[in-house]
Amino acid sequence: MPKVLFYSGTAFCLFLALSSAAEMSRELQGKTVAFAALAPHLTPAAAWAIVVSLAAGLATAAIFLRMAALLAARNLFGAFVALFAVGGSVTSLAWLLLLQSRILILVRRGDPSLGALSEMHFAALMMLGYFVSLALLALRPYFRIQASRVLAALVFFPLPLFLLILMQELFVSRSPAPLPAATPASLVFFGVLSVLFFSIAIHCIRHRYLFIELTNLRELLDSRIDPAGRGGHRPIGGVAFDS
Repeated sequence: MPKVLFYSGTAFCLFLALSSAAEMSRELQGKTVAFAALAPHLTPAAAWAIVVSLAAGLATAAIFLRMAALLAARNLFGAFVALFAVGGSVTSLAWLLLLQSRILILVRRGDPSLGALSEMHFAALMMLGYFVSLALLALRPYFRIQASRVLAALVFFPLPLFLLILMQELFVSRSPAPLPAATPASLVFFGVLSVLFFSIAIHCIRHRYLFIELTNLRELLDSRIDPAGRGGHRPIGGVAFDS
């Protein structure tokens, strides 16, 4: 992948980690959930928040797609699920931010008719949470082989936590649209996302050659590569998939 896209994706992964930690801190203080431009108090920079959120989503999606491409040689099903989940995440994010831009326009005009838009925004946010959680779970084989077992274990948590949040919305208490209420499950959800995105950013920095350099399919399919071969250096595939 292009170097500019890789470094921007890595930087935005770190940005998402910090944003998730900030959201967790907000909820610890008893404040409501905020996302991108929508917060308890709209600021003049709300429009820029939409632009930054879209850029962060696209750059992070590029990192995940590269991981799925590396995974495809060893686990084709996981790579296809990751591709589907990343595509769903980008689509949900684009629809969510489009709704936010429309809500901002109506709020600035003083138009109070936000009922339908608020409900659609709530549904789009739930879709985004589901697809992001599914993408992380689908990439677990990649993290298990290339990263650490701790990171591979952490990707199990977002999807059950999201389903718990969804069950609370369906059967316990309904949150007022357009944002869900802060709950202990959402607090843990954002905490896990913060750790995951920070770990992914560190992983990308340490193994940047996997994302920037070209890979050879034969090397990716080899389960073991002789470290003494090729001048005593392991090829990319040997490092990426040597457990």
